Amino acid sequence: MPYQFDCSEGSCQFMIRSSSGDEVERLVRAHVRMTHGGRIDSADLERGMERIELT
Repeated sequence: MPYQFDCSEGSCQFMIRSSSGDEVERLVRAHVRMTHGGRIDSADLERGMERIELT
């Protein structure tokens, strides 16, 4: 099942979809570090990541 994450930081439009939850986590952490100069808490990452069904 694919996973999706939308960045909700300010007016950021970063969004990622992948069939791998580990890949989404790795790329989101890299995005937050490089773009926003910070870190994302594991709980916030889990809350922001959703499983999507493809139709």
